Amino acid sequence: MTGIGFFDLTINVNPVLATPLSQQQRHEVASWIATNESSFPESVRIFLSVHRKYLVAEGDLRRRFDETCRELRRALGIIASSERRRSAEHRVSIPGSGCASVQDERQRLQAQQDRSDRLGQWHDELNKRHKDKAKRIKEKLKKMKTEPPIEPLIQSDCGISALERQLSDEMPLESIELTAEEKAEAKATARRFVEHLQQGQGTTDMELQSVDETLMPSGAVLSSEHVENLAADLSEEHSDARVIKTLVDKRVRYDIAILVNRIELEVDKKVVVKANGQRTVIAASTAEYGPARYSVTWSALATLAVLVGQFAFPLNRLATLFSSVGKRFTAGGLSRLLHYVAERLVAIYIELAEQLADSEIVAGDDTPCRVLEVNAYLEKLKSTTDKAQKEPPPWARYRTKAEAQEYLKRSQQPPRFEAARQAERMPDEEPSLGVLIGRYFDFESPRQDGQGAKRSINTTVISGRSVAKDPRSLIVFYRSHLGGFGNLLESVLHSRRPSAGDIIVQSDLSTTNLLRDPELLSRFKIRYIGCSAHARRPFALYEDEDPMYCSHLLHLFKGLAIHEERLDAHGRNRHNVLAVRQADSRALWEQIRELATELETRWSKASKLGAGARYILRHYDKLTAYLDDPRLEPTNNMRERMLRTEKLIENGSMFRRSLEGRFVLDIIRTVLQTAVATGVPIHEYLVSVLREDPDEIASHPERYTPRAWAERMAPELQDS
Repeated sequence: MTGIGFFDLTINVNPVLATPLSQQQRHEVASWIATNESSFPESVRIFLSVHRKYLVAEGDLRRRFDETCRELRRALGIIASSERRRSAEHRVSIPGSGCASVQDERQRLQAQQDRSDRLGQWHDELNKRHKDKAKRIKEKLKKMKTEPPIEPLIQSDCGISALERQLSDEMPLESIELTAEEKAEAKATARRFVEHLQQGQGTTDMELQSVDETLMPSGAVLSSEHVENLAADLSEEHSDARVIKTLVDKRVRYDIAILVNRIELEVDKKVVVKANGQRTVIAASTAEYGPARYSVTWSALATLAVLVGQFAFPLNRLATLFSSVGKRFTAGGLSRLLHYVAERLVAIYIELAEQLADSEIVAGDDTPCRVLEVNAYLEKLKSTTDKAQKEPPPWARYRTKAEAQEYLKRSQQPPRFEAARQAERMPDEEPSLGVLIGRYFDFESPRQDGQGAKRSINTTVISGRSVAKDPRSLIVFYRSHLGGFGNLLESVLHSRRPSAGDIIVQSDLSTTNLLRDPELLSRFKIRYIGCSAHARRPFALYEDEDPMYCSHLLHLFKGLAIHEERLDAHGRNRHNVLAVRQADSRALWEQIRELATELETRWSKASKLGAGARYILRHYDKLTAYLDDPRLEPTNNMRERMLRTEKLIENGSMFRRSLEGRFVLDIIRTVLQTAVATGVPIHEYLVSVLREDPDEIASHPERYTPRAWAERMAPELQDS
């Protein structure tokens, strides 16, 4: 095996010589297996049937034997690491970076070029193997005239024929050898890809940078540093020793603790008597520490908002975690604290929506959510047949913008009588968050068929830049409502300024996401673009139904992802983005269209794969629109990631009891996620805004958006 120094660890193996079987003998064994396999036990029959394929094979027997061994390993559940499928990965793994840490910018650029070249060559070679495999299988099927023909349209419940599946399984991609000409062609394609990436002389345009926003950013915790000096004590055995030199060895320890500080404020109060004899009590203000009538600090409110809105912590767990000796927190108490935070931020929330309305490019998605208050009303509505007995919904006051404004108008009218004028307004008469938000955005949207209002509640997210060339001006806006992305976008765009011009909308191109408001359609030209990740999804979910075509399609979509990732690695500018997309990416899209055309004739529209193929062909221009516009993204993945927290919340707490609680979450998450996009420290930003005068924020919310705050605090942030 090996030799180390004077120790020889070599193991001598004397193989037993065996005379290989001739071709005639192999066929005799295979014929015997086929004749007697009905009498074999099931496990023996399966084992020998795999060997029979090897025995009847022609050509390179070693390669056939290796293929048989692979099939046996797969049958036993022993899968090579290169064949394990991770998310969006195929059976041949992507080559690694292949480079160690770089020392300077020149080495970094060279390393990126080398990796781009390897990825380009790997992808093109595997693409050729996919094509060759499909060609060989088609030729074999054509020659097997005794086999029943494949149905022209395959239904989703039966899939491809057993013969085609068998041929596909017997021909793994790694078994297909490329010719020298094909390898040379792949190398040339990779070199052209690298040349396209290098266009623009290495410049980077911030306007074109991909959105890479995290859901749960680091730096959300408060941290501190201090130094402890540890003296070395001389033991008794060293008492007579003399210190000739002192060294300091720096070691670091991280202490992580959840700390609840109890701050006792001794508020000084003075009773003063004015000249007219009137007595007045003057007390020191506690506004520096926290809001009036609440026993928490500004920092505690910000921490709670981050933990719930950004990290999806359930309130009941937080209440248990924070409770300590002398103070017991409850989920209801923490909910009221979050409601206070949302009330303070609601003006900023609406301001962000108005700035979002003027974006050149907007994108969005939605996901179902659960609210007990809504579910209970809808269940009761189903059981009530008498229209006269039907109660108004909990959202009756803010069903539409007009109804919310009418309610506010009525509630703000002065009472008729003096006694009523002096009476204190009841808490339930205060405008709710639903009403305050409902003045600007409809909560309930009509069905497209005109049969009443929609009844499914969704959380929708819309994003866009308030300043087109500044990626840090990205706004991420959440809204829970009875409707979809298209309905919310219509409400938002009603405040769009005429000078903002036409708008580009990216979504999954569902009919529910299209804008139908005649007023908006007359004011602006709306251009829709698609999402390549949505087009790819059915072929990943149902790959087993047609592995040959689906695996090839998935590989082509992976190539598109490689192109975008390499652009990010090299730095995007208008020249290299257009060069890569219009040459390399367009070539892959043309192959995707060819495969989709074949799948359209192969699978019925009732099947998932047939529907997926027809989706690509029907929306091909919208899916490839990004190829000619470097500002556009190929996918809508960022919006889907922004909704992932919704699923975390649903898994942790399963629901929100009331609509008011949903709106609290929408407001806090909008402000926090926009702050993350801006790049400001979210805890520091929240504390700063909460300390401000509420009336000042309500009058000038544009001064307190994350981007405005970052510009105002830029000198201090740079110093810190």
